This record gives sequence, structure tokens and C-alpha cells, in this order.
Amino acid sequence: MKKSINPDAIDIQKRFFAALDAGIESGKITGLKTFCDSHALNRTKYSQIRTAMSNGTPSPYKIIDLDALSGACRDLGVSPRWLLLGVGNMHIE
Repeated sequence: MKKSINPDAIDIQKRFFAALDAGIESGKITGLKTFCDSHALNRTKYSQIRTAMSNGTPSPYKIIDLDALSGACRDLGVSPRWLLLGVGNMHIE
């Protein structure tokens, strides 16, 4: 039986990648590789999750790590409330 992912977790992942994109655009990070390297995350995993989410294909990886969420908040100034709940602004003001 294939395990499905909770829709709330999918929304969190979408917000996480939106925050990474904003961090790249603002110059806070140079890219996914840099972010993953600085947090000891598997870049291949995050690339595959991002690709799977964007084109609707299955990925061998299901969800992102808690370390990635805390890194986005710490390094990019992302609001944990926005990231986890979708409430408020992306960045802490």
C-alpha cells in the first residue's frame, strides 16, 4: 500500500520552496545546493521533491526534514507561523 502525504504537509512544502525562491531572489542564498550544504541536507532529495511537486510525478522522497524548516526560518527570516500554518506574511517583520 502506497502511503499518501497529508495535504497540509504538501502545503508546507510548497511554502518552503516559495521561501527558498524568495531567498534566492533576494540574494540571501545562492541556490538550493548552498542551502542544503549549509544544513547538511540531501540536495538530491530536495531537487526531486521540488521537481515532483511542480510536475505531479512521484518522488522516492515524501517530505522535507524539520532541519530544512528551521533553517528557512533562521537563515531567511521566514515566519514559522506562515511556513507551518499559512497565516500572515512570509517574512518576519
